[in-house]
Amino acid sequence: MSIDLSFVKKPHFYTIAGIILIFFIIILTGYLEILDQQKIAEQEIHSELTTIAELKAASISDWFFERKSDAEVSMKNQMLFGYLSNLKNPGRFDITRAGLIEWLFSLVTSYHYQGAVLLNETGDVVLTVPDDASISTFSKNETFFKALNSANPVFTDLFLDPETGKRTMEFWIPIRARTGDPAIGVLVLEMNPEQYLYPMIQSWPKSTKTAESLILRQVGNEVLFLNDLRHIQNAGLNLQIPLENENVPAVMAVKGIRGIVKGNDYRSVPVVASITDINGTPWFIVAKIDQDEIYTPFKQFSFFIIGLMLLLIIIASLVFIAFYKIRENNYIRQELDQKQHELFLSDRIRLLMEQANDAIFILDTDWHILDVNDRAVVMYGYSPEEFQKRRLFDLHSAISREKLTNEKEYLIQTKTRVVETEHQKKDGTVFPVENSIRLIEYQGKIFWQVIVRDITTRKAYETELLEKNVELQSMNEELHASNEELATQQDELRVQMERISASEHALQEVRERLYEAQRVAHIGTWEYDVDANTLWATDEGFRIFRMEPTPDGFVDLETFLSCVPHRDQVMKKMADLMEHKIPYNIETTIIPVDGSPERIVVSTGNIRQGSGTSSEKIVGIIQDITDKRKLEEDIRKTNEKISAFFDSPIIGIIIGDIHGTISLANSEYLRIIGYSEDDLHSGRIKWNEITPVEFSALDEYAITVAKERGSCTPFEKQYIRSDGTRIWVLVGFVLLGQEREEAVAFILDISNQKRIEEELQTLNQTLEEKVTERTDQIKFVNEELLSEVQERVSAEKHLQEILSILSATIESTPDGLLVIHNSHIVSVFNHIFQQIWNIENYEIQGMHEQELFYILSDQVSDSDAFFDTIRKVEKNPDIETSDIITLKDNRIIERYSKPQHIGYTIAGRVWSFRDITERKRMEETIEKSLREKEILLKEIHHRVKNNMQVVSSLLYMQSRIATDQKIKELMVESQNRVKSIALVHEELYQSSDLERIDYSSYLRKITRNIFESYKETSSRVTLKLPDTPVYIPISKAVPCSLVVNELISNSLKHAFPDMREGSISIDFVLENGMYILNYADDGIGMPETELHLIPKTLGMELIHGLVKQLNGTITRTVENGTSYEIRFSD
Repeated sequence: MSIDLSFVKKPHFYTIAGIILIFFIIILTGYLEILDQQKIAEQEIHSELTTIAELKAASISDWFFERKSDAEVSMKNQMLFGYLSNLKNPGRFDITRAGLIEWLFSLVTSYHYQGAVLLNETGDVVLTVPDDASISTFSKNETFFKALNSANPVFTDLFLDPETGKRTMEFWIPIRARTGDPAIGVLVLEMNPEQYLYPMIQSWPKSTKTAESLILRQVGNEVLFLNDLRHIQNAGLNLQIPLENENVPAVMAVKGIRGIVKGNDYRSVPVVASITDINGTPWFIVAKIDQDEIYTPFKQFSFFIIGLMLLLIIIASLVFIAFYKIRENNYIRQELDQKQHELFLSDRIRLLMEQANDAIFILDTDWHILDVNDRAVVMYGYSPEEFQKRRLFDLHSAISREKLTNEKEYLIQTKTRVVETEHQKKDGTVFPVENSIRLIEYQGKIFWQVIVRDITTRKAYETELLEKNVELQSMNEELHASNEELATQQDELRVQMERISASEHALQEVRERLYEAQRVAHIGTWEYDVDANTLWATDEGFRIFRMEPTPDGFVDLETFLSCVPHRDQVMKKMADLMEHKIPYNIETTIIPVDGSPERIVVSTGNIRQGSGTSSEKIVGIIQDITDKRKLEEDIRKTNEKISAFFDSPIIGIIIGDIHGTISLANSEYLRIIGYSEDDLHSGRIKWNEITPVEFSALDEYAITVAKERGSCTPFEKQYIRSDGTRIWVLVGFVLLGQEREEAVAFILDISNQKRIEEELQTLNQTLEEKVTERTDQIKFVNEELLSEVQERVSAEKHLQEILSILSATIESTPDGLLVIHNSHIVSVFNHIFQQIWNIENYEIQGMHEQELFYILSDQVSDSDAFFDTIRKVEKNPDIETSDIITLKDNRIIERYSKPQHIGYTIAGRVWSFRDITERKRMEETIEKSLREKEILLKEIHHRVKNNMQVVSSLLYMQSRIATDQKIKELMVESQNRVKSIALVHEELYQSSDLERIDYSSYLRKITRNIFESYKETSSRVTLKLPDTPVYIPISKAVPCSLVVNELISNSLKHAFPDMREGSISIDFVLENGMYILNYADDGIGMPETELHLIPKTLGMELIHGLVKQLNGTITRTVENGTSYEIRFSD
């Protein structure tokens, strides 16, 4: 037995796995997003810290090298050596105390030194600038002799003065005549780090709570902080950390770690820091910030992501729980159905096994007994537990076990068998049994079912019968003779009995078939006993009247007649039958007893004479022919429709096959082809033979399509009529039968349509000729109209494009636009306007402007100023306005309005609103940055100018002590060149524009300096300079100034010998992007024979090199003096 449990569905493992995968994806996505944001935040802060650390390191390094350069320049200044030498040998050098103090004062004030102290070789203070400048005893004891014996300036590093408690840094500069000579004194330049160094270190480019930068150095086994710290006051040069604290960024810096690090700072607070060296110094700089400040925004983002993840997980969990509950309910319902089904089957099997008269065994595939019924316990005497310890073959007797092997193989092959064998009971009794064995399947498992029947009684009967047969055989032998005599009679009797039995059996079969035939044909048989006045009918007879059959088939005649509306007619027929013996056959209607619609029946009757004393009976049949009459009526109507359709003169119809045979055709088809019915019946017409050859391929294609689809698409072709003419027809057909060889075709005569088409074609040709003629007449007019229409279409299209562009422009512009009609009604506005004023929910289209402005004024900080502009517009509609509005939420809005004109009439006003909050913030930031850069650039130009002045001063001093006149001249020329460059930086320092200078003003200063250096006055050599301001970039100003310096120097040296008077003219203009410098003097010029020597002089080489640096050209003219024209681009 096999039970189908496929309807049981267990919860799907993959569904749970999918939900877990969704959870994992949500968590993984959130985790990756958090990691990504953390990485971005860390990258930004790392970049910021690295940039700040490197910029500060570069600034400190530059500052330190400037101070070192100051010291090296001062070491080579012979004024110091000359002054100290004069102290020993007065009058040896032309150096005065006042001159030295002036120079030292210029050095101290220009470069922000705290002071300068000059010591002699014994360490005594000779000179101090300013007067209160001093050095500590500690520093003097530590550094004086070291500096005195050093070939270079000695740097003391930052230290804390034990006497004053001040932080100081010093350069000790040995003073000697030349390198290698013994030093005769030391100049000490003191620096206060709190003036420049500490503020620069402690500054930070943006607002922060914990960020700071610090410098440090190693002192023994500790790290010394050199500047004050943000979180610890007075830490500079006081706070030290042991090198064992390796997690501190300051210690990491000393141990050689560079770049971005993480650790704990001097407060043991986790920080992120950037470490870098400060070139040229023993210092390290650390830019750091607390990790809490870095990750505070990130933590907020992380909490948001985690919350979102939890929300998604909760939603997914709810969806899963709902889905799981549905699946669980379905599963429980299916399990319940299965259990109910199993209980039902179990009850049926148990009931069967308990009530069975035979022993029933359920075995596994190894023939072990799994279950038995109560009959088996009674039959064998074993308990159910004892049965379960045995196999089926253990119940066999010793004799039957010998046949088990063959029986097992046969059972496995056939899976079912009925065998007789012997079994043995518990008490040892052997009894014969009949085993019915078959293989069953339940829930995917295989079992053997064995039904054992005790055939002891049957065997006893068989044995007794066998014994009786033996006795009978003996008696038969004795009576053999008698039997032989009676054999013939017995045979005849047996044959008669067999015939009677066969007749009865056949009669019964005929009776059953008759009843079945009556039921199918709705025919009932009835019999009426006239004398007894009783009516008997078959079951179908009752059913025709919708009555319930009686057990014996008898019923009162009146019961049937009550259902017959025309009972008189029936009674008359029956009376005629009784009186005149005339059988009758009548068709009438009946009304069934259940109230259903009337039925039509046919009834026949005849007399059957009784035998002996039996009375006469009327027998007959009754048949319900209602369905038959309805079917006949439907067939009649259908035949009429088919006949009408087939005989229709509208379309020809033929029935035949695809090979040309025509079995049947209507008169319309015969009319179309011009043949008669005799021709059709004689077989002389085949549709393929009356088809022209040129249409054969079309017929074959249509047949191919119809074989695939069942029918073809109607197509046009021609038939050859009996008179030889051709006729156009429209043909379509349907293929029938499995082989699709038979066909029903429909042919429509389209010869008239074809004729009409030909006539239309002729008319069309005539019409085309007339149209062509008419077209030629109106062509000119049509072209003009077409041109005008195209112009209008183009104009409308252009207008539509302009409107589309205008609409897209209004919506895409970053400004909020509001258009007010001259009727003071809002006509147009864009989405940006609503976003700026947070009025997306207001219906402002068609609103009055005053109502709208009052709504907007609620958001403005100064509503009076807001309405002032509106009132100005109301007073003077032609004006354009522009102002700045500050909202209550601190946003800054730029408002601009302009009247909207159509012709000379004001049609309204356009208001434009732009949120410039970020721009204002950026402008403030940029302005602040520019101020800082401007200060820095001015400081740079100031320092460069000061350095140039120092160089110029050195050149001046060198020129004064030089004894060679040629060297003096070279010194003066070099001094003029340096001054020219210094003047450029002075102009930039004093100018508000750090990229360009007024070169006309600059020429006045440089020429004055050059004239002063050559001790020339404007009385002998006059100078003409341009008056119009011309601005030149700094990159062009320096080389151009050097060129002018060289040209003036050459003129003053060579053009006016022997105190000759003359003039120098300089003109500088900017024309068409080209700078033009015209220089001319009316001096003696240079002979033609010496012109080839000019490029070889140093001055001219410098001029040509500088012009080349300017990417310009130079032209020289020697006529009435010397003139130069130099051109270079902007």
